[in-house]
Amino acid sequence: MAHVAPVDLEASREAAEEIRWLAGQTGFVANSMLTLSHRPEIAKAVLNLIRAVVRNPNSTVDPALLWMVAHVTSLSNGCSYCSAHTFKNGADNGVPQDKLEALWEFETNPLFSDVERAALRVALTGGQCPASADPADMDILRNHFSTAQIVEICSVIALFGFNNRWNALMETELEESVINFVESKKYHGPDANA
Repeated sequence: MAHVAPVDLEASREAAEEIRWLAGQTGFVANSMLTLSHRPEIAKAVLNLIRAVVRNPNSTVDPALLWMVAHVTSLSNGCSYCSAHTFKNGADNGVPQDKLEALWEFETNPLFSDVERAALRVALTGGQCPASADPADMDILRNHFSTAQIVEICSVIALFGFNNRWNALMETELEESVINFVESKKYHGPDANA
């Protein structure tokens, strides 16, 4: 059970427009945003960051890769809530299910390219707290991505660092539509990958 109950969408008046925008992107109203709406200025700030980092139409990094980065970051942090969301968002943004299910094996699985491995390695090591990405990992990332793209990738990792900690701390309950999606795909979350 969540430590803090989400507010009703209508009660989140100050952040409702931004929450509806995100729901239009994902297909559901996120309980995490409704919980943050107890302080609407925080909800709005997080939603603006989501818009800039993972929902940016001007991104130069493939959205599928950004969602794989978000998923590996969430898996590395053991956040069930965000792992389920990033699994669904990855699927919704073109990541094939076999690739999503194999993300924990990105280093050795032939489904992944060297470019993807570079980003996912930094998602794994940089997403942990404290971050443990080493200079060699960052050098490999620079071999495949521009500085602006590295900022995008690392911003996804940092954004989900916040999301992972917030939702794990609050024990945010998964939305029914997300539960139905992950169950239909037979996804078992981060505990299954440990």
